[in-house]
Amino acid sequence: MGRISGMIAVLDVNTIWRRKFADALGRQTSILLCAPFSGGHASADTDVLPIRLIRGWAGPLAWLSMPWLLQRVARRARSHGGLSTIVVTTPHYLPLAQRAARHAAIVYYCSDDYRSYRGWNAARMERDEAALCRIATLSLFVSEALRARAIAEYGLDPATTRVSPNATEPRFATPQARPAAIAALAGPVFGAAGVLNTRIDLEFLAAVAADPRVGSLALVGPVEAALEGNPALERLQADPKVHFLGAKAHVDMPQWMAAFDVAVIPYAATPFNHFCSPMRLYDHLAIGQPIIATPHCDQIAARDDVLTGDIAALPGLIAAALDAHAEGRTPRPESWDDRVDALQKSPVAGFAFPQ
Repeated sequence: MGRISGMIAVLDVNTIWRRKFADALGRQTSILLCAPFSGGHASADTDVLPIRLIRGWAGPLAWLSMPWLLQRVARRARSHGGLSTIVVTTPHYLPLAQRAARHAAIVYYCSDDYRSYRGWNAARMERDEAALCRIATLSLFVSEALRARAIAEYGLDPATTRVSPNATEPRFATPQARPAAIAALAGPVFGAAGVLNTRIDLEFLAAVAADPRVGSLALVGPVEAALEGNPALERLQADPKVHFLGAKAHVDMPQWMAAFDVAVIPYAATPFNHFCSPMRLYDHLAIGQPIIATPHCDQIAARDDVLTGDIAALPGLIAAALDAHAEGRTPRPESWDDRVDALQKSPVAGFAFPQ
């Protein structure tokens, strides 16, 4: 059967960042959002097609579950002219892509370094990702580091690849009321948002708090259990300038992140951080406050509008951040709609994502 015009199916939207990309795509063209799951309860979101699969559907039993998943998606798309494009989001979907490639364009949307995921088989991820990229009409990577690695290791034609970083939402660029918990802190307030886990350089945070020019360090997000007993965490917890404000609902994050005078992105030197595309980067750029960051994320280090350096460079970074803070905010939003617009103007991506 030849390729037919129709709708785009996104497999899957089980993470916030994939859902944001898919929603932006859906504002431009007909789209089917799919959320495969096993056990538990289906998503109550009426915009998403929940598809219950057997346990192990993404692992050893993929050969059994993927034909069923493809059948369900194709059946739902039939009333919209069938499937023109199938977007797959992890190497687990290789068996589905192999079956569907004769009928639809396959797009691989790589939003992370899956080799670094805990509990995922790194060798299998590398092998299946290579095969998936060779099948795909287009492979999208959220960072240049991921794209460059795939081209070098999988022998891909660069013309079939593109970088489409994560992005932000308009609400982050909208002025927000300052939460009372941060308004009460001594300023200037430096702040970091997100989970405190092994991806975070706690020593860098401690060095920020130790600088006498920093009034307070606000940490907005949960502390992962794996850090319990970590001496660096205990030192932060004992520092009166450091304030652990706990987890906040995603919908409330703009007001908490906008409350920082200076944003801090304290990534540790890990392979996962090197390849990542942090949503918090683009959220802070949209807010417009100065950003200081460690140099361990390739995407952050490549920007000239982020103050990047290690602990030794912190005195200069803090001085530059405070000078920028005194000059006022400069919002620099890069939205999910911007990402989709850029893709649709690209010859290869435009074929897979027609307007």
